[in-house]
Amino acid sequence: MVLVDSATGEEVEPVVLDARTGRRLDDSEAYVFTAGPAAGAATRGGRYEESGRA
Repeated sequence: MVLVDSATGEEVEPVVLDARTGRRLDDSEAYVFTAGPAAGAATRGGRYEESGRA
């Protein structure tokens, strides 16, 4: 499957963006996963640190 513009037929490159900033999310240096507010102790104490956000 190839994603194309329906009007022009030109192939497009799909990307995922941050809705607030418009920044691409494919930069593994800029973004990391973190434990969310419903995360249990096993998740918080394991691979994902808390983000510290309110």
